[in-house]
Amino acid sequence: MDPWTVGLVAIVVVGLAVIVFGALSDRRKNQRAAREMLAAPQRTIPQFRPDAATPHYLSELQARRAPAEPAAVLTAAERRTLTEEIAAPTTTTVEVGYASRDFVTDRASGWAVLTGPRVLLCAERVDSVRELLPVLEKIIMSRTPLVLVAPELAPEVLATLEVNQIRGLMRLLAVVATDPADLAAIEEATGAARLNRSDLQSGYVLPTHLGRTGVWVSDRSSSHLIADEHHTPAPSEAASDQPTGSA
Repeated sequence: MDPWTVGLVAIVVVGLAVIVFGALSDRRKNQRAAREMLAAPQRTIPQFRPDAATPHYLSELQARRAPAEPAAVLTAAERRTLTEEIAAPTTTTVEVGYASRDFVTDRASGWAVLTGPRVLLCAERVDSVRELLPVLEKIIMSRTPLVLVAPELAPEVLATLEVNQIRGLMRLLAVVATDPADLAAIEEATGAARLNRSDLQSGYVLPTHLGRTGVWVSDRSSSHLIADEHHTPAPSEAASDQPTGSA
């Protein structure tokens, strides 16, 4: 056999071997890539210790369960005083009640009562808790009660406010007022500025935008705004209900 023929055969054999090797190598790489794509991603858990206790999460039922320590309720004398003050001509009454019974603070009377609250008056529907965060953060720091008045509240917003009130994390009351006349009456009685959604979303809410009132009392169908100068504080209010900041 001629030398060039032997060389040609050798080249063909080597070429076929290279092609087969490349095909097998590509197949292995493709299979490995497919396994990596289909496998669960690796997750690094910060500060994880194998002996760490299992995290505990509150269920919806647990979150809505009141704390073991009962909240303070009104005495019979305090209820009589508030009843007289509600009937006084100096009290502003609007025909809108609390947004949920979860805001009731005195079960015997069915009232939601906040002493010395700030009032956040929204001109539009509140769609997200994020819109309220700048105000809620200040309220939490100052431990000041807050009344939120809006034409409509998204279900998740109302649920978040309910849970915070039930758990005692904040002193809150939500009131849904759709009638412009009611909003105007609350605005006039408390001095609150009527804020648009853009104001809330931008975080542009100053302390002067929030209204004030001496006592806010809401039942299922109406709310009563008792001015500070027309309210007789109960002995317990000086220690528990007076705001500690200027949120």
